[in-house]
Amino acid sequence: TEDYNVNILSLSKSLNLTVYLEGLFNGSTMNKAQNATGNQFPGLVADQIIVELHNSTSPYAIAAGPYTVNVNTDGTASATIPASFGASYYIVLKHRNSIETWNATPLSFAGSTMSYNFSTAAEQAFGNNQKLISGKYVIFGGDVNQDGIVDSGDMAPVDNLSGVAATGYLPEDTNGDGLIDSGDMASVDNNSSSAIAKIVP
Repeated sequence: TEDYNVNILSLSKSLNLTVYLEGLFNGSTMNKAQNATGNQFPGLVADQIIVELHNSTSPYAIAAGPYTVNVNTDGTASATIPASFGASYYIVLKHRNSIETWNATPLSFAGSTMSYNFSTAAEQAFGNNQKLISGKYVIFGGDVNQDGIVDSGDMAPVDNLSGVAATGYLPEDTNGDGLIDSGDMASVDNNSSSAIAKIVP
């Protein structure tokens, strides 16, 4: 059994990330995403993100993933990548109501463990596409319909569900408190007025 476990480990490598989501960020850590009755995920998991690796050259096609990854309240997340991926890749983050965000430059996957921290500077994201809140850089929220821009197309579904006080783990719940209301409208409105959109190579 021990040999079997060693072989399994040698077939994979770890990508350790630090990333904060604007909607859940409380100024120091992230709140846990809620559903209609309480925490959506157990333990220290705040929410889930999608991680993809994309080729470092045009047309930057997806090379590995998508991987569904738990992101903890302290911003840490870890993805297990097949060991066969040893080139340099862009790290692409997606989330149910956040702006798709790429890391700044392709990261080498030559080693067995890679680490990347999005939160230390705007420049950690491609196009400096992050927001500074309380000393940390966070991924922009509010892209409810996942079309790559925060605009009226995101406002409308939030407004509709806010009108009926909908509850649950829903994309329209941009602040993750389990209730669609004016608090969700505000965050979408702010990023919409700034014409926040995804920036890709």
